[in-house]
Amino acid sequence: MLNIQRITLGQLETNCYILWQEDPGTVVVIDPGDDIPTLTHTLGNRQVAGVLITHAHFDHILGLSALKGKPIYVHALDFDAMTDDEINCGPRGGASPYVPATNAVAEGDQITLAGMTFTVLHTPGHTRGSVCYRCGEDLFTGDTLFVGGYGRTDLPGGSWPDLRKSLERLLQLHGVRVYPGHGESGYIA
Repeated sequence: MLNIQRITLGQLETNCYILWQEDPGTVVVIDPGDDIPTLTHTLGNRQVAGVLITHAHFDHILGLSALKGKPIYVHALDFDAMTDDEINCGPRGGASPYVPATNAVAEGDQITLAGMTFTVLHTPGHTRGSVCYRCGEDLFTGDTLFVGGYGRTDLPGGSWPDLRKSLERLLQLHGVRVYPGHGESGYIA
């Protein structure tokens, strides 16, 4: 059974998910937003087996500095954005506390961490390297798909035609529970 803890982090209220299966002391983190004190307090003494990034916008990655040394997975097309303010839309001026990814993922990859297997679905449109991670009937969509909406396409790497194709693909899935990057969870009927 997949256990999912959602915490909302930062000014843009990004959903960060902490997942575990059998051992609550070993977890996977999806999209650690920009509120390190809340993230570290919530994690407590739990061990992080890995970090999955749905896309490399700053509000989904700024918490990575609290998780240095852990495996960090992001699509190859967003790999450079992890440390580039121009692409990740990060704060302008001054040093940003960015942490580079350690592992590039692609469509169809399967990642097993802490006894959980995640399948990568490349869903470009919000960014070139946007992905969803599927674990059983749970789908972590980042900013590709929200309950009742979808991510914007006017930022660097955004494309409405690509996003439309990605949304059409996701709507072919039935009975999956959607865990978006912002807002509440819901089902694709």
